[in-house]
Amino acid sequence: MASGHYKLTAQGELQPSDADGELVLCRYCDLLQHLPELQPGEEAHCSQCGHLLDSRHPQPVLRPVLFACSALFMLVLANLFPFISMYAAGSQQQMSFLDTSSVLFAVHHPALAVLVWLFIQAIPAFCMAAVIYLKLGMLWPLPARMWVARVLFMLKPWSMVDIFLIGLLVSFVKLASHGDLALGLSFWAFCLFCLLHLRTFQVIDRREMWSRISPNPKPSFIALPGHAGLSQQLKVCGCCTALVPLNVTHCNRCGDRVHRRIPASIQKTLALTTAAAILYLPANIYPIMVTVSMGQETQSTILGGIRLLWLDGAYPVAVIIALASVVIPVLKILVLYGLCYLVMQPQAYRQHLSTLIFRWVDWIGRWSMVDVLVVAILAALVRFDLLMSVYPGPAAVTFAAVVILTMLAALSFDPRLLWDSTINPEDVEAIHTMTEQTS
Repeated sequence: MASGHYKLTAQGELQPSDADGELVLCRYCDLLQHLPELQPGEEAHCSQCGHLLDSRHPQPVLRPVLFACSALFMLVLANLFPFISMYAAGSQQQMSFLDTSSVLFAVHHPALAVLVWLFIQAIPAFCMAAVIYLKLGMLWPLPARMWVARVLFMLKPWSMVDIFLIGLLVSFVKLASHGDLALGLSFWAFCLFCLLHLRTFQVIDRREMWSRISPNPKPSFIALPGHAGLSQQLKVCGCCTALVPLNVTHCNRCGDRVHRRIPASIQKTLALTTAAAILYLPANIYPIMVTVSMGQETQSTILGGIRLLWLDGAYPVAVIIALASVVIPVLKILVLYGLCYLVMQPQAYRQHLSTLIFRWVDWIGRWSMVDVLVVAILAALVRFDLLMSVYPGPAAVTFAAVVILTMLAALSFDPRLLWDSTINPEDVEAIHTMTEQTS
């Protein structure tokens, strides 16, 4: 990795003394490094931990706008026409896309209804509208772009249309033996919406978007690439990825509050993880779904539902539910405890592996919500009065809380703490010496 230093100009900006490129701080390992000029189709990864620092896509304005506009159009279509119809014992039941949340209100589960509506309707729609607004703001000066960008990347992990699509497939397997299913126009529109929604985020260049909103502010002192930012009195804005001097409290670009490290990161992570672990017990003890068939009520727990799927021969679906509802939550809780333990040790060994595990757990943890969305789908579709009806059980909200708490715990954990023990005191001394020589 090339090294060099940056000098303060008369205008108060730090510019490179060579053509190595822009200075960036990795938000996972705190390594200061050069970001080369990228061509369309190229990506830049951290040389220490492998985290994706930046990427470039062709037509950075046109493609995201087209994908986002198409996604919003498909979302409108998904709410206009029948979504799924079910035929059982001579009766027909039809559900719309909005029924996945509105039916939950009708059966007195308002908290679950709000969560489902936010995860599969409101947040995805806002994200697509925000992308259109921000990209058009690259062509015309639109107001409040910084606020929109901050909210967009804050809400991105909570958009769960892809998980809802998997939940639909699981629901089809569960209902295959109880009746005939017919897919409406809105179902196919939702599938296209899901694909376009995912593709929109894939073609967004986050760093390039922020540079168009506001120029990247430069630190007002010398920085040495190849060393930790903390040792050079630098920190990174978690919102817009700008470099911020350690003694500055707010980012000069987006205005977000910037901390040296996430405040009380370990305490927050342990508290949220412990709360999730406590709630995970009743989430598995109490029923997550109640089925009423011919006047008889059957309660199903998470483990009981997995067992029934396995006995019915739906082995792939049983494995998916077991992974999403049992393995992933337990593994995420254990990993978060383990990472907190490593940070509190005098030396946090195997930083590369720990960071890789954290990134993987942080990404996959949201998929545990699939079981909750399956319950919402079944409750909206299976409504045949006394013949057969499905209702959410008390464990549905509890398990949703477990998933949300583990996601918040991962967001509260600062992976840079795993690397702070590797800061070499000689690096700090070398930087101070270099500063004195330059001045």
